[in-house]
Amino acid sequence: MHLPIRAQGTTLTDEQAKILDDEFFLSNPLSHFSSRVSMLLETARSSYEASPENEPEFFKTLGLDSADSALKFDAQHRSVQVAIDALSLRHQAAEALTRFIYARVAAAPRDGDAKSTWLAIADSPTPMIKVIEANKTALDADPHRFLQLLFPPGTVVEGPVMGAAETAVAWANHAVWLLTSDELSINAAHNKLKHGLATSARGDVRIELITTPPNEDGTIPTSAFGEGKSIPLFDRPMLTYLSRPPKELRQGLEAVSLRVDLPVVLTETWMMANVYAAMFHIAAREHYGENLPEGVAPYPTLVVGRLPEHVIGGRPLGYRSAVTLPPDGTTAPRPSGVAFFKQFWPMIIDFESKTEGVVVDE
Repeated sequence: MHLPIRAQGTTLTDEQAKILDDEFFLSNPLSHFSSRVSMLLETARSSYEASPENEPEFFKTLGLDSADSALKFDAQHRSVQVAIDALSLRHQAAEALTRFIYARVAAAPRDGDAKSTWLAIADSPTPMIKVIEANKTALDADPHRFLQLLFPPGTVVEGPVMGAAETAVAWANHAVWLLTSDELSINAAHNKLKHGLATSARGDVRIELITTPPNEDGTIPTSAFGEGKSIPLFDRPMLTYLSRPPKELRQGLEAVSLRVDLPVVLTETWMMANVYAAMFHIAAREHYGENLPEGVAPYPTLVVGRLPEHVIGGRPLGYRSAVTLPPDGTTAPRPSGVAFFKQFWPMIIDFESKTEGVVVDE
């Protein structure tokens, strides 16, 4: 049903704000993200292909009676697309959580407008850095505010509850890291996907560091690979994009390749969504009072002790290299290398000294 609101003036009235938030708090953010996580996990294993037999309405709308010239792809293309969708979903969770916190702690209605959580999110600043800075200022001024966002009034924050709070803080900070980290410009990856798909996605590239050189005949034995013998950097889908770091870093154009570990990316997504869902329920209770209407999503079970570093571990996240010199034309670009979680290993790939080899069974 369409919202029962009619424009009455140039500002939002108290009645209109209540109608808006009555509708907004009937959403279920955790179900949204859980459903999409499950869908992507299923799709990664699926061999389903649409055809006129199993999707007749789609092909009828296309005006085709054969699938020969439509929707053709192979398993590798599917895995790459799932990886891209997972990155987008993780970014959506990070931004949703961060903007919701902004609406709760930092937003102020425009002159004359009644207070509305839904409108506060919709009116939040477009640049994420402004949202994040406003959140930091508000939470630094009142450190207990985060706990009030997360738990029902009267909750005693000790024991497992304290563990849940510390875990939630870690994932809220992780959302900020995803949105602002400049080592791989992860936020830029999402923007390149969103604005014109300005990326190169590959699922057929493997980059692994080995200590065993090729044999004289150019072969490399499989025994050269494995734990303790080699370090895989890219062994699954990767997304490559061009990025210009923030002006204050004074860098030129860079090429970045993200390694997409699907279970890890989707776990990051769900952990942030779990925190978001808890805050969403607390806000709904404040809005409706004690008599919650049917349809309000329940308070989720918060995770205790599973931190971002546990989920991501020591896996490489991506590789960064300079494409052009910094704007002054003389300064050396920042080092190329491999990024890990909160670490960066400078590494230069010497393309001029490359050798070719063929991996063979011994």
